[in-house]
Amino acid sequence: MEINTNKLVDFTLPDSFCTVEGEIQILKFENNFANVVSRYRKHHKGSSIRKIRFHDELMFSAAKTIKITDLHQQKVVRVIDNDKTKIYSLLVADDYLICAGDDEGNFKVWDYRSERPIHMSLHECDGYISDLDIDSQRRIVVASSGEGTLTAFNLRSRRMEQPQSELFESGFQCIRFVEEKDKVIVGCEDGVLNIFNKNEWGNISDRFPIKQNTTGLNSIDCLEMLDELNVVFGCSDGTLQMASLFPHQPLNVITNQNSGIESLDVNQISKQVVATSLNNIKLFSYEINQSDGNNVNNKKGNKLTTVKGDNFFADLA
Repeated sequence: MEINTNKLVDFTLPDSFCTVEGEIQILKFENNFANVVSRYRKHHKGSSIRKIRFHDELMFSAAKTIKITDLHQQKVVRVIDNDKTKIYSLLVADDYLICAGDDEGNFKVWDYRSERPIHMSLHECDGYISDLDIDSQRRIVVASSGEGTLTAFNLRSRRMEQPQSELFESGFQCIRFVEEKDKVIVGCEDGVLNIFNKNEWGNISDRFPIKQNTTGLNSIDCLEMLDELNVVFGCSDGTLQMASLFPHQPLNVITNQNSGIESLDVNQISKQVVATSLNNIKLFSYEINQSDGNNVNNKKGNKLTTVKGDNFFADLA
């Protein structure tokens, strides 16, 4: 197997950039430059924005409330209150449901099309809900918690799927379904990818130790699937790395930053990745070439396109 990272020419889909002051900027990257398409100042009255998600022509942003903005009309169409508790994770489940996990371990679901009462509300976690993902049938949402548990929620029956996982020593920071293998992978504070079988939530079926015995130093804080077998993840030590899940094999270390990788996203169609750290946005494209055997060959001379530092933010002022 071979994964190549190459210089990025154009990131065709708009990405978002938000600040702790509550400002949102929608950017378009062309020819190594970032152009501001839209700007929303103090979108949450100055509160720091935890998450942003897009669905069709809508933008969902989360602080203590969820604001839904119509991007075509450039206006807020609904505000969902979360009882003044800060939202930590956000997931657009489908064309009418929005899911959120907050700092107090609450999992909530709303119908965002109209001012209806809350669709679902459960408190099954003692720690913050760090991340959410949903299966391809749009029925089961899995939640990772900073306390070190995985919890699955059934949106149709509006209940928790038994059992909740046992309590692990290291907190769970991010989570994704691996549909091809009926698995769920979880990024942990101790630098391990824990692997669960789908619908067998009680305990892990396997573990992939990437950075061992480094709890709190090399936490896997965010991850996304590159395809059905390969993953890219960002760590608190500033490492952005790729790995093969089946078989378990670390691949390219894409970059090392002075500060942790805070978020990332993958466009599997255009084969492009965007990752953010403190005052830093990195963009790159990738190719995955399957070959006989499990050897990984990294071509030398591949470059990352980087937009970072004072020059980048000066352009956005």
